[in-house]
Amino acid sequence: MAALARARFPFDRNRSLDKMPRQLNLLEALQPAKAERAAPLFDDAAGLPGQVREMPLRATAQLAERRFTAWRGRSGRRYVASVFAIQDGHALGFTDAVLLAVSPDRKIVAARDSGPFGIDAALTRWRDAVAMAGASEIHVHLLAEDSAGRRAALCDLMPEA
Repeated sequence: MAALARARFPFDRNRSLDKMPRQLNLLEALQPAKAERAAPLFDDAAGLPGQVREMPLRATAQLAERRFTAWRGRSGRRYVASVFAIQDGHALGFTDAVLLAVSPDRKIVAARDSGPFGIDAALTRWRDAVAMAGASEIHVHLLAEDSAGRRAALCDLMPEA
């Protein structure tokens, strides 16, 4: 029986206690996970109330390619958007979406509704104009339910003149 106990719990009497493997307390092990769960999904620390600001999603922060982001409007409402490069034609292929032209310094240059038909010529002219104005990305918000929701999002996110 003593041999079995030594095999399951090896203890070398010649080793000092500080070189022994430390027992892991289950509560200590769960503390980082608990703190991570309690942390907010979005970084609200930056920006003042009433300002439009980007709040990158923490869930996608570890990804090499940034595909999604969130914007906080003047009203405080959050808008999740897909991220496309300015030259990516897929950004203009969505109908009933809010399109945000974003500069490299993370400011909205222009915003528009893609409309129910997504007229290619008009959207292409808009993309070329915002690219000349300094936009490097197009963020596409698809979660507005109807045209009134898209108009409300545009009013909330539109850059001030």
